Amino acid sequence: MNALSLLFRSTVRLSACCFSGSRAAFAALLVSIMVGAMSLSFSHDGHADTGSADLRSLEADAHARMEQSPPDWVGARAGFERAADLGSLRAQSYLGWMYEHGHGVEVDHEEAARHYAVLADGGVHEFSLKLGWMYLGRSELTPDRARAEHWFQHGIAGGHLPANIALASVLIADAVGGLAVERVDEARSLLEPALAGGEPLAAFFLARLYVEGIGGHPQDPDLAARYTRVSAEDGHPQMQGWLAQMYLDGAGVPVDVREAAFWAALAGSGGDQTGVRIHQALSESLSDDERKAVLERTVRWALERQAPRWAAESASRVPQ
Repeated sequence: MNALSLLFRSTVRLSACCFSGSRAAFAALLVSIMVGAMSLSFSHDGHADTGSADLRSLEADAHARMEQSPPDWVGARAGFERAADLGSLRAQSYLGWMYEHGHGVEVDHEEAARHYAVLADGGVHEFSLKLGWMYLGRSELTPDRARAEHWFQHGIAGGHLPANIALASVLIADAVGGLAVERVDEARSLLEPALAGGEPLAAFFLARLYVEGIGGHPQDPDLAARYTRVSAEDGHPQMQGWLAQMYLDGAGVPVDVREAAFWAALAGSGGDQTGVRIHQALSESLSDDERKAVLERTVRWALERQAPRWAAESASRVPQ
């Protein structure tokens, strides 16, 4: 798990419990996490700046100002601006974040995008992806489809596989709405290498193509089941529900009521209504021993997958 993903997960957990402390303390803790996550993002992903001692001193001083309570945003911004002038990509990321969220400055997404573009052009392609979404309406920027696709393609050209998934998901959404249906094959061609490169989210969209036949894409029960399973094993409740239905119907897999019950239980626990419906229906037909076996397998599955994720989060907190 990269540092920016860790930041998101940590922020969600912290916001859920912030009632136990003051808003100021919560804000200070959030800033501290942001500082750590940005530092880990650049040091772990190969984008560390190797500038002079002066540059490192400027960044360290700016970090310290951000971690004050209350933060010294003016002083921090001045330090990061000087560091950015010396070539620090890390400083550009902080400046973009400040302008995006209004930390010590008025919110200015045009200025934020300018800083993020420097990062993307410098090879930090997480920001190519971010710019793509910003220009698709997830910001105060004027939506611009051409610029969004430019930045997604920039990330794709840089080998950032999440950018493949992002653009493919947009093309599939277009086709669902009856727009540019001829580009569904392009979407598939983006998703296949992303999945092969270790991005399981790609399987979700591949499954949809082969199950739903979006935009006239060929339907294939065997490939649909293959990709649905990958996504289900990655923990996607909707795909777990789909896989349960496939085992009930024998669509791309042999009919197997116990497998259907297992995947339905997982899907239902994640809030998927197909899973809830199948689980309720099958629970009445299973024996007590079968229900117990399904429950034990469901719990074991959840525990086996939760432990590595927590280990990965813990490891990502340790500077290398």
